[in-house]
Amino acid sequence: MQNHPGFTLLEILITLFILSLLLLGLNAMQLTALRKTTAAYYFSVATEQLHSMAERLHATNGSNNMLSQLSWNEQNKEVLPQGVGTINENTSNATLTLFWGKQHAYQCDRTTIGQSGCLQLSATIEGPS
Repeated sequence: MQNHPGFTLLEILITLFILSLLLLGLNAMQLTALRKTTAAYYFSVATEQLHSMAERLHATNGSNNMLSQLSWNEQNKEVLPQGVGTINENTSNATLTLFWGKQHAYQCDRTTIGQSGCLQLSATIEGPS
C-alpha cells in the first residue's frame, strides 16, 4: 500500500462535523442576543411611555385622566406589542402600570421584562402651585 500525503475522507468528515457544531453554537448565541436586544428595546420604550404619562398627569393636575389614558393607550399599542396601560389614582398620587406582549394578568406585582412584561411607576399628579 502506498502512503499518499493529504487528508482522508474520514478526517474531512470529522472536521466538517466539528465546524457545523461550532456554527450552530454561533447561531444560537446570535438568536439569544437578538431576543435580549428586543427585550431591552421593549423595556426602554415602556419606561419612556411611563415617564411620558407621568409628566402628562403632573402637568394637567390629574384632570382629563380618561382622555389622557385613551390617547396614551393608543400610543402604547403603536410602540409596544399589545401595549396596554392603566392608571390607578388616589388623592395626589397615581400608579401607572404598562403591560405588553402576552402579559394579560393586569396585575404587576414585580417588574417583568422580555417579549412580554409589565412595568409599574408611582407618580405625583399635583402640578405646580
